[in-house]
Amino acid sequence: MEIKPPTDIDKKRDEEVLRILMEVLDILGGPRKIAEFRTLTWIPSIIKAGYAILLEKAGKTHEEIARELGVTRATVDKMLRADPEEVLKRVRGEIEAEKIDEHIAGGLAKLAYKQMMSKRIEEEITHYSETAEALGVEWAVVLMTKIKGLDFPVDKDRLLERLKGIKIYDIPIEDIVDEIVFPVESPAQLLKEISKVLKSRGKLK
Repeated sequence: MEIKPPTDIDKKRDEEVLRILMEVLDILGGPRKIAEFRTLTWIPSIIKAGYAILLEKAGKTHEEIARELGVTRATVDKMLRADPEEVLKRVRGEIEAEKIDEHIAGGLAKLAYKQMMSKRIEEEITHYSETAEALGVEWAVVLMTKIKGLDFPVDKDRLLERLKGIKIYDIPIEDIVDEIVFPVESPAQLLKEISKVLKSRGKLK
């Protein structure tokens, strides 16, 4: 069997899975709590669940994910159909590491993925806010401040809940948002979409 070298996409996915694992450790109580566990046999399940989530986000079917991970379709189903809130309730108290099965692993990986993406979005918002402030782009600073804590991708209604009442160059945000394509995947895309609308109206060069 030929072992192919990892592609850039594979390497990026490996890094993402490691981040998901670290977020799971955080959810379970951090390194001090993990040190109390007698075994860490559940880690492969968390890693597989992390890959399953990322592969599903990349558009893979459950059958394709099962083949790629070398597990059954039923295992993939268990991981990807897990209710993260239900799993969180089950692990909030004292947990036994050896009892973390594919279902719990899937729920934990989903929680970890969401936590990871929230942190990434917060970092992105901070970055763009600081850049906009340095460049004197006041509307972008206001925008980034208003969307802090907002989950992405975001739809029109949730976005307007946060931005209601804002005007950019005297244009109500509602009028601008009407011309944006939804869902908006990230703060960067939101800035890009709004800039396109402002350019079309002759407010930006």
